[in-house]
Amino acid sequence: MHVGIPGTRHTRRTRARRTGTTVLGVLGLVIALLTVAPPAQADDQVVEMPALVPSGADYQKNLKAEVEFWNLSRIAKAALNSEDQDAIPPSGGWDKLSKPWPVGKGLIARTAGKILMEVTDLNNNTRGLSACSGDVVTSANRSVVVTAGHCVGYHLPFNANILVDNMVFIPGFNGKNLQRHTTSTDLPGKDIAPYGVWGVTREWVTSTWSASADWVLGHDMAALLVANPQDPRPIAKVTGAQQIAFNQPRAQHSFMFGYPTANERNYYAPAKNKAPAALQRTSDGRTLMVTEGDAWADPVYLNDLMTGAQPPGSSGGPWMQSFDPASGSGLQTGVFSRYDDPGQIIGMNGWTEGPNLSATQFGDEEYAVFNAAQSAVLP
Repeated sequence: MHVGIPGTRHTRRTRARRTGTTVLGVLGLVIALLTVAPPAQADDQVVEMPALVPSGADYQKNLKAEVEFWNLSRIAKAALNSEDQDAIPPSGGWDKLSKPWPVGKGLIARTAGKILMEVTDLNNNTRGLSACSGDVVTSANRSVVVTAGHCVGYHLPFNANILVDNMVFIPGFNGKNLQRHTTSTDLPGKDIAPYGVWGVTREWVTSTWSASADWVLGHDMAALLVANPQDPRPIAKVTGAQQIAFNQPRAQHSFMFGYPTANERNYYAPAKNKAPAALQRTSDGRTLMVTEGDAWADPVYLNDLMTGAQPPGSSGGPWMQSFDPASGSGLQTGVFSRYDDPGQIIGMNGWTEGPNLSATQFGDEEYAVFNAAQSAVLP
């Protein structure tokens, strides 16, 4: 998300919603890959949130309303940074800590996208808009987007208790032509949403995240079922899909993709003055960014870590192994979850800015979530 802990404006849902989490401020070869993980007990390891667009006679009408809520004015408020300035690269130019991915290049330019949310803080009933990142993955129903659990909801004691009321996914989002402070009620065109705007109809999270939606116990992963009121095809038929795998080797050479936005929690922002001057930069939310590097295993929280400069808004972005930059395809083994500061190993203060990125690596619980989503029948 693009406010709270990595990418935020969400919080845990009430028990009526089976305690989920949002954010404060995702066949041939895939079948073979899925056999890496033993079958998980979905009733034990996955929690489905109440449907955002329930099936029934009003399904299409409600799906259309969910998508059309996101006019240009609301998209600009949720998708772009809160400053009146676009991204500023480091003095030596963009580098592997973060750099723009070329528009339209390869599969990842179609499968990765921006998630937009309207949220309510249940502690004070205030409402707001926020953003995360996600990715289309190969699935049986060809309709699954994978993201972070906290992009569906999260809970921070005495701080926030966020509920997502409306959620859409824009694959291949391109904010180049999105005007700041626009009051336009027009819907986005192909320049901003080249593959359409997809409504999130159902959401699943890991049972661990549902029970402890605060990053302490990890398993910060969610799977979303998406549909487009203007296009009857499943999303993977429109965009293609990345392969997904579970229980893969850790600490590999990795790539992470996302739409970073919120510089108020950007370790590398000049205003923070924490990173060396030559590495300082800002983000604007307009562009898909990529971080590349050698990951290492976190011995405390059992996540994978990689040094990278992607502030909030990139939460839920795909963490890839065996990625081919030429084709833009790889193996998604995790999602970006939070930050890591080696000087603050214990406690949430070290999870808010970086300089490292921390990913939930997919295991048995994450397989159960994915399997529940890919087994869902679309209305």
